[in-house]
Amino acid sequence: MIKNKRQLLKDFGEAKFLVEMAEEALEFLQPENLIKNNFKKTSIPNSKEIENIYVVGAGKATYKMAKAINALFKGKIKDGVINVPVAITSKIGNIRVNKAAHPYPDENGLKGAKEILNIAKKATDKDLLICLISGGGSALMPLPAEGLSLADKTNLTKQLLASRADIHEINTVRKHISAIKGGRLAANTKAKLIGLYISDVLGDKIESIASGPTVADKSKVEDALKILKKYNIDDEKIIEIIKNNESPKKIDKKRIQNFIIGSNRVVLKHLQSFAERQGYKVEIFIDKMKGEAKRMPAKIFKKSKPGKISIFGGETVVKIIGKGQGGRNQEMALSSAKSLPKNAVFMTLATDGVDGVTDEPIAGAIISQKTIEQIKKDKINIKKYLDTNDSYNCLKKLNCLLKTGPSGTNVGDIAIILRSNS
Repeated sequence: MIKNKRQLLKDFGEAKFLVEMAEEALEFLQPENLIKNNFKKTSIPNSKEIENIYVVGAGKATYKMAKAINALFKGKIKDGVINVPVAITSKIGNIRVNKAAHPYPDENGLKGAKEILNIAKKATDKDLLICLISGGGSALMPLPAEGLSLADKTNLTKQLLASRADIHEINTVRKHISAIKGGRLAANTKAKLIGLYISDVLGDKIESIASGPTVADKSKVEDALKILKKYNIDDEKIIEIIKNNESPKKIDKKRIQNFIIGSNRVVLKHLQSFAERQGYKVEIFIDKMKGEAKRMPAKIFKKSKPGKISIFGGETVVKIIGKGQGGRNQEMALSSAKSLPKNAVFMTLATDGVDGVTDEPIAGAIISQKTIEQIKKDKINIKKYLDTNDSYNCLKKLNCLLKTGPSGTNVGDIAIILRSNS
């Protein structure tokens, strides 16, 4: 899965196991594998009790999830609709594939969301509805509450993003201007429902993943209104809609099951087991990687210990101050060269395989003592590249980039440091 694996192993022999860990993470996180490894754990109703099986969903990983579900049921799915950013085929068996826009919704997304809700409504108590949700699902499944247009919803989302509201705040508002999110999809069906979620949200709050269409909502109208007030968004129409659009607070847990089948936490625990089976001592730090990317390495190195592999998960941010190319994982990798401990190798990995904006898709980078020696030898001014957010072009010179291309899923970022005892 790593396109330049041969070159990396040649130039960074000491990082061989980190490269193997990156490949293991990406393979484990393939949506098809997550479905195969987890679907049997759900309480699937007896086939004699089910008349029809329907599949709906939205998200960046949902296409591959739908392929795996279709293969598991071998032609037994009667109908379905999924909204995805890339439609490789127009149908997967009887599941219709609808290409929709991300990060800002479009009319295709609206059309698909209406069809998804219609399927949920037509399913009876003798049917099974499987809902496949992954990162990006909020934008990809837009269905505004009655009285709002798609343009109204998009404009509000842009205002929230510009105001630097965090994802939990944005989703709280989204759930109160929607006809499908915040548990409303579940509330609109009589079918037995299984929701399968791949989380891109730190902390794995399932109600925040794609705004939780099949999950009881813990947030209230008052919470959404406070967020608008906090960011000085004074839109009378939006405020009035929210006041009259409280989300469902309870779901029938006997009829509706929701599962997180993939997340940053899940993959960190898998990598810990993978490395321990190879004889390594391993520590994992769940949700500890946050804040400004270039400040993160110092915190990571302080927590890591000689003779161990330390694995960190989360998602950092980049403070844009220049016009260069790069992303949070590349900026973190380049910054690490200033303080990398002796006899240590450091790797960063964006699980979606696309870190920031670059000429080619980059997943992350590897930094070792050889890299630092090359920086000194070639008199490379790291600060200059960091100050212009141009980590990509610096790491490209150092030939230490991790190239995978889009992975088909996203559960945040991973950083790993391997420190020997000597």
